[in-house]
Amino acid sequence: MKNFFGPENPTGEMPQIRIEDLDFAKFRRILYWILLILGVVFLLRALAWGLSFYTDLLWFDDLGYRSVLMKVLSSRVALFLSGAVLFAAFAALNLFAAYRIAGRLLPGPNAKLPSGVQNSARKLFLLSAVVIVVLGALLLGARPASRWETMLLFMNGQPFEQIDPIFGKDLSFYIFSLPALAFVRSWCVTLVAATLFLCLAFYYVAAPLRGERFAIAGVPKRHLAALGSLLFLLVAAGHWLGRYELLYSQTGAVYGVGYTASHVTLPALAFMTVVAILCAGAILAASFYKRNMMLLYVVGAWVALNLLAGNLIPVLVQRLQVEPSEMARERPYLAHNIGFTRQAYGLSEIETRSHPARGDIDADTVAANQGTLRNVRLWDEGPLLQSYNQIQFFRLYYDFLAVHTDRYTVQDGLRQVMLATRELSAEKLPEEAQRWVNRHLQFTHGYGVAVSPVTEVASGGRPRFFVKDVPPAGTIPLTRPEIYYGLQSLDFLIVRSQMQEFNYPGPNGPVYTRYGGEGGVPLDSLFRRLVYALKFMDLNILISGEIQRDSLIQYRRTVQERFSSVTPFLLRDREAYSVVADGRLFWIQDAYTYTTRYPYATPWERRFNYLRNSVKSVVDAYHGSIDYYVADPADPLIRAYQAIFPSLFKPIEEMPDYLRVHTRYPLDLFTVQTEMLLQYHMEDPVVFYNKEDQWSIPVQSSFGETQALKPYYIVGRLPGEAQEEFLLIQPFTPASRHNLVGWIAARSDGDRYGERLLFRFPTGRHVDGPNQVEARIDNDAVISEQFTLWGQVGSEVFRGILLVIPLGESILYAEPVFLKPETLDFPELRRIILADARQVVMHQTMDTSIQALVGEGPAVAPLVEEGRAALDAVSSGAPGEGLARIREGLEEAVGKLQEILEELKRFGPGMDQRETPAD
Repeated sequence: MKNFFGPENPTGEMPQIRIEDLDFAKFRRILYWILLILGVVFLLRALAWGLSFYTDLLWFDDLGYRSVLMKVLSSRVALFLSGAVLFAAFAALNLFAAYRIAGRLLPGPNAKLPSGVQNSARKLFLLSAVVIVVLGALLLGARPASRWETMLLFMNGQPFEQIDPIFGKDLSFYIFSLPALAFVRSWCVTLVAATLFLCLAFYYVAAPLRGERFAIAGVPKRHLAALGSLLFLLVAAGHWLGRYELLYSQTGAVYGVGYTASHVTLPALAFMTVVAILCAGAILAASFYKRNMMLLYVVGAWVALNLLAGNLIPVLVQRLQVEPSEMARERPYLAHNIGFTRQAYGLSEIETRSHPARGDIDADTVAANQGTLRNVRLWDEGPLLQSYNQIQFFRLYYDFLAVHTDRYTVQDGLRQVMLATRELSAEKLPEEAQRWVNRHLQFTHGYGVAVSPVTEVASGGRPRFFVKDVPPAGTIPLTRPEIYYGLQSLDFLIVRSQMQEFNYPGPNGPVYTRYGGEGGVPLDSLFRRLVYALKFMDLNILISGEIQRDSLIQYRRTVQERFSSVTPFLLRDREAYSVVADGRLFWIQDAYTYTTRYPYATPWERRFNYLRNSVKSVVDAYHGSIDYYVADPADPLIRAYQAIFPSLFKPIEEMPDYLRVHTRYPLDLFTVQTEMLLQYHMEDPVVFYNKEDQWSIPVQSSFGETQALKPYYIVGRLPGEAQEEFLLIQPFTPASRHNLVGWIAARSDGDRYGERLLFRFPTGRHVDGPNQVEARIDNDAVISEQFTLWGQVGSEVFRGILLVIPLGESILYAEPVFLKPETLDFPELRRIILADARQVVMHQTMDTSIQALVGEGPAVAPLVEEGRAALDAVSSGAPGEGLARIREGLEEAVGKLQEILEELKRFGPGMDQRETPAD
């Protein structure tokens, strides 16, 4: 078999280098080519990085956050240089030592080398060493640079003022210090191991130049042994730090240190620390003996003890001693896990109250909760979004992308609303209009919003509006409706060009505008135009005559991009929601500090085990500015980031009042907390271990589809409170059961923002869950018959989300019913189902459904009732609405009347008379 240094080696033994086969000139040529290629690659990478950095600098300057970018850059450069210099110095010193030990490559007593060969070998080795050291420095310098956040948190860590129960250290050690120490140790292991390998390779190559066979002996052996001894000292440090890592162990009954980890693994790691230190000394001592087997014995002993103490013994103890009496032995560790998990997710601050969950809703309950009833959410996000895209889009290039829930004070009353922004979708322009000027200069922004009260329905089952149309019209003032920064965008747009910007479609043709905001990077020089032409690989930026000196280029225009570009170290909520305030449009993006290093806390979906909604950021939809407000100043993580970036964060008190009234408890945080609460509401270790009171998220099944009931916002009055407020609600059911056991509410208004109340139902009372209410709806003969009849006339019937709404001391269930044509995504809200523990009712409006629920009308309105409502509208002076209802309701009802009567005959003469159409 051929090898690089010599001819065939049929024996399979370790090949020895033959001097006469070496071609030093060829090696030098190879090295020069390697250096040339590396130089070209480095130059290209440097140019690309310089281009990216320059455009980033301009973009951060536009936002006023240059200091943030420079802090990250300076930290990365400092860490890179530190790592590169440390590796270069350590490796170079050891290679120089090896060079000296090898006698400067002078020929040994058995070597016969001409002086030219000696010089060539010396130069080749020096050049090779330089190349290897430089490459190693670049690689090992990049690792610390990539961990800039870990190192900055280590240097700016803040105390948690909470002690762990095993080692008695403040939690800041585990969250800020331990990750940095573990990384430094790991990096040092790589440094020493790489240097050891390089020195070994050097001795291997240098031996034949001296006319000797390669052998690990003498001074080279002691040099390599010193490096190996240093490596074992780092292994000992790993064992010692591994003791603290037990706080994240998953081997026991719970996450964190368990009985076996505390009584076996912890002392075993301390023992292995001592063993590794002894091994380091033994390796150094063994280097003075001629036999190399001593080194193998030392390493083998460490491996065997590590397997025995670190793996075999803990497994045996866990299986033979712990599992037979697990509850008794693990009880204190279960308590640690419960307590720290509840603290990590903010569950320990939840206030628990009892709720009587009365079964019926009477007239007194209705009268006392009018504010809640007038805000019952009837529209689901999906159907409402489809309706907006049918009746409020106006042009093909407009899109409503997401519906958000909020509350506004309208006519001196707090009203829950749903709203969506009218975004520009340039890709939907006609094909002939898909030109560069149109896409990047003229069609630059979305326009306005649609805002609907959640509980009102217009004629034909369509939403009513507080704000609609273009220009915006309605009860909520909006004087700056342009959306330059929103939920979607092209890569870049250029404003203030010579081309007029399309603003909105007017009655007499397009209305144009010119951007007057502050968002964007000035294209005031040919160099900047060249830079951005290269960045976006678009020559038109450089050559277009439409671009002027005061033109601005806007990029990273989506809220998500802007947020993540400035603060990649924060976790953002799933959605930024739009707010109409001060006559303008804003986006509020909730953000979280998080870590996986909180001791004893069970991780959520393996993503983190500590979460705080520490930041609320606000993006101006017109100017593009982004402000970060600290919503939880008690969080040590956000305090650490404030120390790192002192100019980035503002106190929440500086947020304008017109925005603070629209802050809400974030959905993702509430979802995580409620899912963790399914188990961690059980604080007694015995109950927790036996899972005696395990909860689950309710599910609802309708028309054969099953889905979990996700958290939802409502405007309602909590039991015992004087007025309505904006709440985030989640009911709970027992595990594998369908009845309700309680519900939790998070508050969002005023000084009570962030408070969470857990209401638990009496254990001896049955309270229907969503799935059971759905079954009652399906079992109602008249309701199911009407669904069947609607489905026979070419319409798709689907039911919305069933909401569980606390109403005083009772529980109200509300569910909308939608009709949608089979060929068009245009749902109409046609019925409202309400239920309590006694009955299920279904009518066209909320008012009539409530009247039916308290016994002031028939439980179910037959189809012919639509015709009667139409006639009432005509007689009351609303002929337009009446005619619409006649067309959409009366004709259908009369046409199906005979079918209804025929179907109802099946139930016989004993049927409740209130369900007949004759009523």
